[in-house]
Amino acid sequence: MAVKMGLAIVSTDVAEYTRQVRMLDEAGVAMIGCGDSQALYHEQFIRCALAAEHSSNAQVGTWITNPITRHPAVTAAAIATVDDVGPGRAFLGVGTGDSTVYNAGLRPATLAGLERFIHTVRELHQDGSSTWQGKDCYLTWVKRRIPIGMAVSGPRAMRMAGRLADIVWVCFGLQEEEVSIARGYLEEGAREAGRSLDDIDVWWMVQFNVDDSREAAIDAIKANLASSGHIIFRYGLEGKAVPAEYAEQAGELARRYKPIQHFGNVGLTDELGITDYLARRLAIAGTPEECVAEIKRLEGLGADRLFFYTSLPDKDRLFGRLVNEVMPQIA
Repeated sequence: MAVKMGLAIVSTDVAEYTRQVRMLDEAGVAMIGCGDSQALYHEQFIRCALAAEHSSNAQVGTWITNPITRHPAVTAAAIATVDDVGPGRAFLGVGTGDSTVYNAGLRPATLAGLERFIHTVRELHQDGSSTWQGKDCYLTWVKRRIPIGMAVSGPRAMRMAGRLADIVWVCFGLQEEEVSIARGYLEEGAREAGRSLDDIDVWWMVQFNVDDSREAAIDAIKANLASSGHIIFRYGLEGKAVPAEYAEQAGELARRYKPIQHFGNVGLTDELGITDYLARRLAIAGTPEECVAEIKRLEGLGADRLFFYTSLPDKDRLFGRLVNEVMPQIA
C-alpha cells in the first residue's frame, strides 16, 4: 500500500479498545495513537501499553500528550515502557495541550515550553539525566532514542516541528494550497536545522467518515469539524489560509468551542455557517468510492500518510467500513 494510514483511538471500554487495535493492526494500519484527555477517556499510557501488547506491526504511542499535566521524566519512563512492550514501535506525540489541560483548569504550554520538554525527554532517553524547570531529573534504565512527534496547526509550530521533530502530524488542511503552505512552513524549519523534509515522517490529520452518502457522512462529524477548527483557529488566523469570507466565523468558533463536551459542539459549525468549508478543508467523508478518490487525490499531492482522528460513538462501524470498504481499494 503506497498510502499509509494511521488512527487515533479513544475509549473507556478496554475489551472494545483491544479488539479494535487487533483488527486495525491486522488490516495494515501503520500507526495507532492513543489520546490524552483524562476527563473524557481512559488513562493514555495504559492504553498505549495495551495497544503495544495487542498489535504486532503498527507504531503505537501518545497522540497527543503535553508538558503541563505530565512531568518529562515520568513521560520519558512511560513511553520507554511502552517501547519495551512493543520493541521499536513506540513513539511519543506531544503538543501544547488542548482538552487535557483545559479540563484541569490549566492553560496550554507555550511553544518555548514544549521545546524544552522535547529536549528534556530526549536527553533522559539518551543520556539518563537532564534538567526541567531548573531542577535535575534522571532516567537510569533507558539508553535509546524513541521518536518524538509534534501535532501542529500554525506557522510557528510547523517551523519548530521542522527543526525538532521526528514525526509531524499536520492539522491545517487537505486542499492543494493548504498542503503546499504547510509543507513550506515545515521546510523553513528543517532548513534552519540543516535538514530536509525527507528527514521527517510527515502525516496529514484527517477527519474521516464513511457512509452511504456524503451528506450523511458529514452530518455525523460536525462536532469533530468544530474540534479541528478550534485547534487551528484558537491562536488567531494569521498565516492559516482562511478565506476572508470565513474569517469572522472562524474566530467565533475558536471563542465558543467547549472542550469539556465534544458532542455538545455538534451544532456550532451549522450555526456559524462553516460546516461545508471545514468539511472541504479538513475531512475525507462520503461513500467508500468518494473517500478512495480523495485519498488518491492527496497521494497525488504527496500527502501519502493520512492520520484519521475522528471520534464517533460507533467506532466499530467506522473502523469496519474503513478496513473492509476503503483500504482494499487503495493499492
